Amino acid sequence: RNGSGGGGAAAAAAASSWASSFEREEIWVMNTEYRLFNKAGPTVSSASAHAGRLDEMAKVVAAAPGTAAVRLFWADAVISIEGPDLGEWQRWVGKRAPSEQQMILFLLPNIQAAWEGEERTRTLKEAKQLWFSHGSWDEPAPRVEGMGGQPTPGVYVWKNPKLEGEEWWDSPPSESDASYWAERTWPLRPTREHCAHFVANLRANRWSHVELKEEPSEAAAGLLLEYSGVDFRFLSRRPLSEPSWLAADAAASGQRRQRGPDPEACVMILGGPKGMSGPVKDVIRDAFRTADTPLLEVCLGPREEMAHACVAFLRLQDDAGFLRAAVVDLYRLGREGFEAMVAASEEAMRSRL
Repeated sequence: RNGSGGGGAAAAAAASSWASSFEREEIWVMNTEYRLFNKAGPTVSSASAHAGRLDEMAKVVAAAPGTAAVRLFWADAVISIEGPDLGEWQRWVGKRAPSEQQMILFLLPNIQAAWEGEERTRTLKEAKQLWFSHGSWDEPAPRVEGMGGQPTPGVYVWKNPKLEGEEWWDSPPSESDASYWAERTWPLRPTREHCAHFVANLRANRWSHVELKEEPSEAAAGLLLEYSGVDFRFLSRRPLSEPSWLAADAAASGQRRQRGPDPEACVMILGGPKGMSGPVKDVIRDAFRTADTPLLEVCLGPREEMAHACVAFLRLQDDAGFLRAAVVDLYRLGREGFEAMVAASEEAMRSRL
């Protein structure tokens, strides 16, 4: 293929094979202003789900696409919901409604089990067997003496242990006020470990693939929701930009090489009810930089919205076929190019109306 005619042919071929949705999706909610555990046990319960904002995290699980891997980050733990097992379990026990209360019911047993040292999740087969012998409507996934594993299938709670020398402020003054906590932050080491672990597996995570395939995706990208990011707009069900080309070796060979495949896997990253602190954003950026994975920073609108609303909005764009096209345009063009494309598109529409 020569430099004069290859671009149009390549663009036509890319258009004919375009997939409107990502083959792998993850959603990370950085609720890292809170801890999931303290020295006495879990900070959340069915009566106080608001304490560690488990209530909002449960809404995110309910709003997320069923095929996406959802990761709920606390300062000291991550809850991962991935694969088909949770959905199958909901059908099995007859609790299919994706309500906040229902999601909390499924998450709490595994949080408690993680506190007690369980480091694996029961399989669907194990959970069904125990349901017959010990389950009930109110407690479909009971903790059973001598039977290990976190009870609810499809949910894994990774409790990151406190290391010697880390200060988690477990013994604050009895009359501590807001000023006491304003000067203190949780250690970032667990969040750094969690991000590095998950970003390294973005392209190959079987449980985030829409068809549960183990074959790695060719490329992945992160989408960080951040006020300073580019104003993200959804204009088309196919990219408006053409694939980027590298000029390397062009003079010698008379050919152009495509930069690489467009992202087929994507992780959407957003803050919890208190947003993301600057240090947490830096941890995320460092993790993607280390993994040599692009991180695109976008802004959905001028006002702060709840995490579950942002997830639901992106899900609607994805279902309509607009999300991946917008991500790919931003990936190919960069911020300035994307902003110029949006401006040109708006001007073109005005001139025709």
